[in-house]
Amino acid sequence: MSNSITINIPTSLEDITLRQYQKYIKDVKHLTEKEEPTQEEVEFANLKLLECFCGINLKQAFQLPMTEFNSVITHINELFNIKHTLHNKFDMVDADGNKVTFGFIPKLEDISMGEFVDLEKYISDWQQMHKAMAVLYRPVIHEKNNFYLIEDYEGSDKYSDVMLDSPIQAALGSMVFFYSLGTELSKHLMDSLAKHLKEDSEFKQHLEQSGVGINQFTHSLEEMSENLKKLQNSPFLNV
Repeated sequence: MSNSITINIPTSLEDITLRQYQKYIKDVKHLTEKEEPTQEEVEFANLKLLECFCGINLKQAFQLPMTEFNSVITHINELFNIKHTLHNKFDMVDADGNKVTFGFIPKLEDISMGEFVDLEKYISDWQQMHKAMAVLYRPVIHEKNNFYLIEDYEGSDKYSDVMLDSPIQAALGSMVFFYSLGTELSKHLMDSLAKHLKEDSEFKQHLEQSGVGINQFTHSLEEMSENLKKLQNSPFLNV
């Protein structure tokens, strides 16, 4: 690599955080909406790739030898060009240097009303994905063989900031998992939550006080599947 510029090249998707990916998506969003971006726009996206994932600024990227520039861009694209699968667990390090294992909701069919409402709110927007991840993943509190339990849900705010530094492969795997399940998952969740809604008079009353009728809430559940499909067009997301 260049002697004058230090580049932190990720060796795998474990080295790229959700925070970095969100920045890249935000910076190139106007380009992803175009059917045929110009050569200048493609070059801008590549420069942003180096800036967001390798820790160098645009000026430094311009100073790289062309062969080195192309090699790094190819390498990063190859990292994303894989089949993304669901990661049931991943490890992070807390402020005290301790390893914390986060686990995906063990039984998705038992998702609570609060978890679903928050997930439906955040899951189709990459800039809110750290909040969706805080719904889907929480610290593992008990584990035996292939089974584990995670903390009870206390709202997305508890771990949303932590999830900004989660590995992007976990977020991509979760999105592909949900998209692949598609209508089947949406219908299953709708049936389950509709049952809970009928049994939970307190939540029903809360909806009515908020000006949301049951029909409107049911429509919101149906839209979740459509919102997930938007992820198919996200950069680097291979469904």
